[in-house]
Amino acid sequence: MESTAPTSQFGWKGVALGILGISLVLRVLVYPVVVSDYTYFIKVWFSNLHDNGLAAFAQPFADYAPLYLYLLKLLSYIPVSSLYSAKTLSFIFDVLIAVAGYFILKRTVAWANRSDLLFLAAVTLLALPTVLINSSLWAQSDALYTAGVVGSLFFMLVDAPLIASLLFGVAISFKLQAIFFSPILIGYLVRRRDTWPYLIVPPGVFFLTVLPAWFSGGSLSYWLFIYGAQSSEYKYLSVSAQSIFAFLQPLPLTSTQTDLAFWAGLVAAGIVAILTVLLIARLPQLTIRALVTLSLASALVIPYLLPRMHERYFYLADIIATLYAWLRPDRWWVAAIVVSTSLMSYMPFLSGQVGFLTWAHVDLRVPAMLLLIPISTVLYDVWNIWRAQKLLRIAL
Repeated sequence: MESTAPTSQFGWKGVALGILGISLVLRVLVYPVVVSDYTYFIKVWFSNLHDNGLAAFAQPFADYAPLYLYLLKLLSYIPVSSLYSAKTLSFIFDVLIAVAGYFILKRTVAWANRSDLLFLAAVTLLALPTVLINSSLWAQSDALYTAGVVGSLFFMLVDAPLIASLLFGVAISFKLQAIFFSPILIGYLVRRRDTWPYLIVPPGVFFLTVLPAWFSGGSLSYWLFIYGAQSSEYKYLSVSAQSIFAFLQPLPLTSTQTDLAFWAGLVAAGIVAILTVLLIARLPQLTIRALVTLSLASALVIPYLLPRMHERYFYLADIIATLYAWLRPDRWWVAAIVVSTSLMSYMPFLSGQVGFLTWAHVDLRVPAMLLLIPISTVLYDVWNIWRAQKLLRIAL
């Protein structure tokens, strides 16, 4: 119970219904849109799984983790276009994120008895422009891993470490980008001796999801280390991401300079991850605000420092920033900037493929610069959390 509700109670449910209705109409309008990621990847994978079943895994036909591909296989039994099937799958997980966000806020905000505001909060998660575009226009699957992460965060809040670990295992089995949340879960689990063993749960879940592909004739090493193959596909320092490397990408760097920048970013992100684990593990009290704030810091800073990031890799930050804004209404602008910079970063890719977005090309250095505002703000919050807890430790 750490924040207060907006003062006005009039018409919030009507506002929420209006936003929901508009967002659903927009989703329907963009459902027929086709982009190259669908044409060259999802459609091909879907067709292969439809024609060959699990035997498709005998060949390295895709660069996504098997769990997502299993769901595509299930969808292939439904007589619906693979475009609409893939988009609907992601939309279902959009809804799950909104539901999880609803229950997170219901347990954390001072206005937990306000069903109208909770409904509005859930709708904002569902109607974020990056969420809408990611699933219903782009046919991407970032909602799948994010739903697992947000679910994991909820069960951390209610102190159910095993379920939190299982859901994070599901998240990491969908996409590697769930790793941006891993310092939070690790720090949470190492706080107590009885939860240490749960550290093995996420890799265990991932291993179990690989077994059907292996038993179907696939290479265990290929599917088990699929994320290694993914990370080596693109050699650019920034793959349309609003990261720190957006400033370096246009420069004529030599191969040596590129390698140095790559390793510098990797090391810097690793240090941030380690410090986050240590901070969470050593806090005398892991409050709700501390957990959400540190989650946002991790989801923002780590991909900002890492090389070879794509524009969609701040998707998790968009969701957690929105939860953060509802917990701290005075910081609504943090979420606004985070989501806006993500939306701007989508444009260099989408503007070349989607007719009504041709005008929207953006220099990625603009969102990369703007993103420093919420990053510095959230890091300041983290510093205040550490300072307050340090004083508490001394008092105890």
